[in-house]
Amino acid sequence: MDSGRSVDLSHRNQRSSRPRSRTASTLQGPYHGPRGTAQRGNGLRGPSGGSGYPLRARSINFQSGRGRRLGNQRMLILIALTVVLLILVVVGISSCVSSCSAGQSTDDVNPVDARVAPGVSEELTNEFAAQLNRNDKLASIAANANLYTDQGLLELALEHPEAIDFVAAYPEAEKEALPYDESVTEGTVPELYNWDSRWGNVDFVGRPLAITGSGPTALSMAYMGLTGNTDRTPADMAQLVTDAEQTNEASGMSGDFLENSLADLGLSCSSFTSNADNLAQVLDAGTYVLIETSAGSLTDAAHWVIAVTENEDGSIVVYDPTSPEVSARSWDPATLASSNTTLYAISSAGSESSGETSE
Repeated sequence: MDSGRSVDLSHRNQRSSRPRSRTASTLQGPYHGPRGTAQRGNGLRGPSGGSGYPLRARSINFQSGRGRRLGNQRMLILIALTVVLLILVVVGISSCVSSCSAGQSTDDVNPVDARVAPGVSEELTNEFAAQLNRNDKLASIAANANLYTDQGLLELALEHPEAIDFVAAYPEAEKEALPYDESVTEGTVPELYNWDSRWGNVDFVGRPLAITGSGPTALSMAYMGLTGNTDRTPADMAQLVTDAEQTNEASGMSGDFLENSLADLGLSCSSFTSNADNLAQVLDAGTYVLIETSAGSLTDAAHWVIAVTENEDGSIVVYDPTSPEVSARSWDPATLASSNTTLYAISSAGSESSGETSE
């Protein structure tokens, strides 16, 4: 080859060895990638130490705005349903109470006394009501027992429920007698008791007549039955006994008063030895018999009773002014006769008790 035609290729070789990549200055600037912005040349270094792309950490929200709105709506609906349910429960309970109250005011309440169950007869309801009232008054007596100066009144209330009304009213009652305002038929003995408020509050032998007045009360019964008059109450008879000074500590009234002081009353008295035959014969004569029973016979204490009549079976009807229990039954004449030593036959003045009696 001709050396004159040779070509100097050194400069070509140099051109071809230039790097084809852009210089660093041309690559710098923002990079807009799909997930954010990164800076070339300042990013993370790879395993070989070269430059990479920087990553910016971002939290990922898995609940979109729409999801939050749906959750809030569900919560509001749940709260609203709860409120409605509570309202329905309250309304239901109120309706039940109203209906129950309405039912009780008609079919479920005793029209005579609400303290007694419905369906009970009027007669039994009244009996229950009377007993319930007595129980209330007995409780009041117990609570005010210190107001009673005579313990016998407290014992009277405990022993005889029929006397509870009288005893409960005693502390505030006027200690004056009232007239007997009921009608009486001649030949019929009214059944009277010592603790009647028309006379039980007055004193007799130093204590309330309700406790000591069996003699005057028995005599008043005989008087009313024989005359048909009501002008001589137990209080009147007690005053007559007191004025005649014919009282005693045992039974309150002495038998001597009957034998010596009845003329002013239009009555007369005959005394007989107490036995069953004499008792039956005197009653057959149409008179009444006052008996001073000894303590422990008919009752615990000595007191007076009146034998009213003889039954067909020979038993005796007795009115005891101290005991409804004694008055409620008939008595064997021998039992009555053994309770005392003397029978006092009371009749209208001018009439004599007929029939033979034994000494």
